[in-house]
Amino acid sequence: MSDYKRILAAVDLSEASGNAAKRSLELAGFYGAELIFMHVIEHFPEHLPHYKMSGDDMDPQEFLIDRAKKDLQALLTRLGGGKAERVVRLTKHSAKTEVLDYARENKIDLIVLGSQGRSRLNELLAGSTATGIVRSAVCDVLTVRLAD
Repeated sequence: MSDYKRILAAVDLSEASGNAAKRSLELAGFYGAELIFMHVIEHFPEHLPHYKMSGDDMDPQEFLIDRAKKDLQALLTRLGGGKAERVVRLTKHSAKTEVLDYARENKIDLIVLGSQGRSRLNELLAGSTATGIVRSAVCDVLTVRLAD
């Protein structure tokens, strides 16, 4: 196995991605690798609970991006990953596409992600994001299971 120099932790801010975030921090420390945390907001999530939606006086996209940045920062603070780079993307594409494009464009050596995420309907219709990334990535991929 070669040393990893650039690790991308793709997180959807679910419990499963918290486990993946923790594992990516451990691996980055072990290899002395640069660590990037990425959260992708797919399309416009109309099914979100009201407390996660913007008020009438705010742009909904800006609200979602700001909220995701704060949630990502809270996750990193809780896990002690303060030095990691943070990327939040709002896209019309799938999270899978955004993660794979980012990994390719930024010469990522390893993608770490949770094996179970938030979107059960999407998994039924199109397959899971994790499965799509594993099948299409040009680098190594580690999927981290939800702890039992």
